[in-house]
Amino acid sequence: MSNLNLKDVIDTKELQTLLEKWAKATDIAFVGVDVDGTPITKETNFTPFCRKMRESPEFRERCYHCDASGGRKAKKIGKAFVYICHAGLVDFAIPIILQGQYIGAILSGQVTCEDKKNLKPITRITSFDDVEDAEVYKEMYSQVRVMSVDKIEAVAQIICDSYNHYIEQQYTSRMDAELREKTLKLVKEEKLRIEMEKSLRDIELKALHYQINPHFMFNVLNTIGRLAFFENAKMTEDVVYAFSDMMRYILRKSSDPLSPLKDEVAHVLNYLKIQKIRLGSRLQYTIDIDEEFHMVKLPFLTLVTIVENSIKHVIEKNANGGSINIRCYREGDDLITEVSDDGEGMSAVQISKVLRGDAYKNRNGSAVGLYNVNARLMNYFGTEYALQIQSENKAPLGTKVIVRAPISYEKNS
Repeated sequence: MSNLNLKDVIDTKELQTLLEKWAKATDIAFVGVDVDGTPITKETNFTPFCRKMRESPEFRERCYHCDASGGRKAKKIGKAFVYICHAGLVDFAIPIILQGQYIGAILSGQVTCEDKKNLKPITRITSFDDVEDAEVYKEMYSQVRVMSVDKIEAVAQIICDSYNHYIEQQYTSRMDAELREKTLKLVKEEKLRIEMEKSLRDIELKALHYQINPHFMFNVLNTIGRLAFFENAKMTEDVVYAFSDMMRYILRKSSDPLSPLKDEVAHVLNYLKIQKIRLGSRLQYTIDIDEEFHMVKLPFLTLVTIVENSIKHVIEKNANGGSINIRCYREGDDLITEVSDDGEGMSAVQISKVLRGDAYKNRNGSAVGLYNVNARLMNYFGTEYALQIQSENKAPLGTKVIVRAPISYEKNS
């Protein structure tokens, strides 16, 4: 609370409107100032005499000094303070106090009073006898409105009580709104965590479908592979061993949900090897990854999920097939992995639906995989590592999926 600033707490436009209404109702001058006496609102209903005073640098500094002194005195007594300014006019300061802290003042007055003998000057009274335009100043002074001290004090205290009550309510409402916003953010983060955990369970359940007697399954696959070798069926042998390696990777037992990039790439290569045999010349692909990035961690099955999405939506749907390109590069402390294709691309609406997880929530569409990747990236590395999807939505510019991951990652305990 010690660093509260008046401009940060109140709406200056709203205060200006209030000052104009008060000036119209009372026919006296108003201005809002900060703790140093510097105006933060426009001068409202100022007398011609006071306006001319503030045109002079010397007198303006004295006016500001009176404003600051009046505000501090009001702060000290904790209520409206009526005083005589350096020009001999009657003014009053209303302290703006929030949560016990003085943050500024409303200054008002610029009247003369016949019964001001009980009021004290806040500083030395300025003499106009020897100044340039002395007669002009004196003439303008004589035109200043006369008001009783009792009325000035009543107006001052009414405004003081009402405005400070108002600003306390406004501040409390603002704090409540910020608290609700923070609560909503926490609720959203908790919802994301629950959805992410559910999606992880979905992956685990998917893997469990393959875990019915895995030893028997691998024995069968190896037997088929050996038969293919003896029969010189090279393509069959490649498919069997690639599929066998993929199953071993999927069914690996590890407490770490993250995998080194080199393992992710090896898994993708096995997947692409099988798809290449199936699709032939319709599928072209390149992988450009430097060895220095091989140990960077990514969420398990990140790359193959993205590549699988491109195979289904680009290669399989196009009679002429297409290409998939994977490349990595450093950007600051992060590794950027791009998976791009040359298909028809995606619209902004489609991209938004994928990242929001509409397909996941409706349990349809292969975009579930991309939403899953996005949720896990944010869960492990933070929201700044959310999945990015870029597309011109125009063939053959295709779609680019960007995965960002910290090069140096330490798992949270």
